Parts: sequence; structure tokens; C-alpha cells
Amino acid sequence: MQWEPKMATGIAKIDAQHKELIRRINKLLDAMKEGQGREMVGEVLEFLGRYVVEHFADEEALMKRYGYPKYPEHKAIHDRFKKEFEALAADNGKRAGSLSLTLQVQNKVVDWLRKHIMNVDVKMAAQLKEKGAA
Repeated sequence: MQWEPKMATGIAKIDAQHKELIRRINKLLDAMKEGQGREMVGEVLEFLGRYVVEHFADEEALMKRYGYPKYPEHKAIHDRFKKEFEALAADNGKRAGSLSLTLQVQNKVVDWLRKHIMNVDVKMAAQLKEKGAA
């Protein structure tokens, strides 16, 4: 997964977090492709689980602060993703490094984040910037 200019929200903290998420996801995918130990995959999945929660909390705080009208819908999207990610992380214990887990991470995490950033976060950020977010 590569950072693309069309993923930029224009809110420095959010963009920095998105870039770090992409970097860590790539680290996870590389570890899985190279058949590295369960510890590596587990470690990166654990980090991503914590980081996604922190990132979503930061986004949600900004949405509340600037009165984003679609906050409930956006938060519900975050909550659904967190549950799906938790299920994937739990599955790691059984299938660490397997091709099927790698494909699931690719489909559920990478594709979801790319679409979410470009289709949901960029629109949300545009409205927040109109209200003074930077």
C-alpha cells in the first residue's frame, strides 16, 4: 500500500497517522510474505490494533470539536472496522503467516483503509477545515 496525494486530508496530525498506518501495514504484509515468525506478525497486528484505536479516537475528537454532522455514521464505520480487525488479530494465533491470513489482511485492512481514507476521511476533513481545523 502506498501513500498517494489524493489520500491527503490537509489536517497534519491525521495525515501523519495515515502515513504511519500505511507504513505499519506494509511492515505486516512484508513479514507475512516472508514467512517471518508468529511473534513478528503478532507484534505488528498488536501495534496496529492499538494505533487504529488511537487514530480513530483522534479523528472522532476532531469531528466532535468542529461539529461534524456525519459524526454518528463515521463513528459507526470506525466501530465496525475495530471489531473486524480484532477478529483478524485473534485469528492470527491460529493462522499466523498463512496465505489465507495474508489475503484477509490485504482485503479487509488494506483495501478498507485506502477506501476509507479517500472516500470518507478526505470528505470529513474538508468540512472540518472549513470550520478551522488544521
